[in-house]
Amino acid sequence: MRIGLDNLNSQQEVEETSNKYTSENLYLPDGSVDEDNTLLNQGKQNEPESEPQFGEDGDSKPAYEITITDGDSLVNADQVIENFKRMAGGRLRGSTPKVYEYYFRRFVKATDFEKCSRRQIAGKKGKELLLQYLLDKNLVSEPSKRTQNAALKTVWEEGIGIPYPINAKRNLGELPEVQKRQSPRNSEVIPWIQAIDREEEPHLKSLVFMIFQLGIRPSHVRLLRWNHVRYGIDGKPNAIMTTGREPGNKRMTPIKARLPEDLSNALTELKKVILNSLPDDPILPYRKPNGEYEKSQTMTPREYSIQWDRFQTKHLLNRLRPVDLRHWVASTNRKAGLSLAARCALQGHKFKSSNQNENYDNPQDIDIIEEQSRAIPYGPIGVVCPKMEITQGLPAELTEALEKCLSGHLKASEFGEILTAYLLRKIEQPVSTLVTT
Repeated sequence: MRIGLDNLNSQQEVEETSNKYTSENLYLPDGSVDEDNTLLNQGKQNEPESEPQFGEDGDSKPAYEITITDGDSLVNADQVIENFKRMAGGRLRGSTPKVYEYYFRRFVKATDFEKCSRRQIAGKKGKELLLQYLLDKNLVSEPSKRTQNAALKTVWEEGIGIPYPINAKRNLGELPEVQKRQSPRNSEVIPWIQAIDREEEPHLKSLVFMIFQLGIRPSHVRLLRWNHVRYGIDGKPNAIMTTGREPGNKRMTPIKARLPEDLSNALTELKKVILNSLPDDPILPYRKPNGEYEKSQTMTPREYSIQWDRFQTKHLLNRLRPVDLRHWVASTNRKAGLSLAARCALQGHKFKSSNQNENYDNPQDIDIIEEQSRAIPYGPIGVVCPKMEITQGLPAELTEALEKCLSGHLKASEFGEILTAYLLRKIEQPVSTLVTT
């Protein structure tokens, strides 16, 4: 069996989607956003196998005969990456191909990889370079060793076309478990909730609300179309329903989410701003730097990040990423008593459980929406910042002023002045009927 770069070129190319990240807008480990949790999810399923492979030890033999075509020519990192994208780019999820490319290029920059011939890379030299890089704590931190090893293994095998020459357990020792993000505390989230209430731009308000109230991925937010919106008898948006098979949705996971009133109102206002939107137009279209909308153009990952950062800067908020809020939504809904099936449907997660009884629990869509309406009527935001029902027959002017005060649009002192003025007017009114004995 012959494996070489010329063989790889004969493989059928896998078409890349237009939504794939580019180098300039990738959210890397040292960046700000990793919307698809790539670094958390990719370690275990891509971990090298435990059996010795080619080059494992000095006398190890390959499982099959390998012939390196043009073995004396130097390896080229760009060609390896191109082959990797063609062979594996279509099956890896989200931003994974770009993250793997990033790690491989770090490895190339830190070693003499491109100074070696293909024959050397297939032999002991390849193993030496990999261990030189992965065991250097100044280059690879202990928590990221598992993920980086998985990335290098995938690019190595798919891009060069030869077996990965090292074994994780034998050569790297016991790798740490992939670190799991923790949900932010309510005290970190409440300033953001107050800022959303103050936000007046429907587009920006809807963008942030989508994460806080639904907890869906930014990649899913960008894919949502107006034909995914369901409306109530009052004509207002009341739910979002997707099939999971929309173009660009690699996770193939449907979303079944009831819309809290504040998000419904934000989408209603957004529809007034973006006039004549068609059913296939994105809910959150691309917004030009001058503020105009390309109503049929999907927002890019970079544009989404720009808008998110603009909201944070505009309201002088502490740093929170969309992925942080997705964790917060999951924890908040669990505390509110929402079932696992309903939580997964809300956030667009695959419903899997080790509990056999939970696997049998497969409610219909209408039951999921009803449960969300009952358990979290005001969404995750309403769990943390309860909405006060004002139904005690207060005059309209006081009801409106109190609602503004509770939402942060009116200072408490200003509400006090409105209340005082109202009471003075009532006291000064003449008594129309005098009761005597």
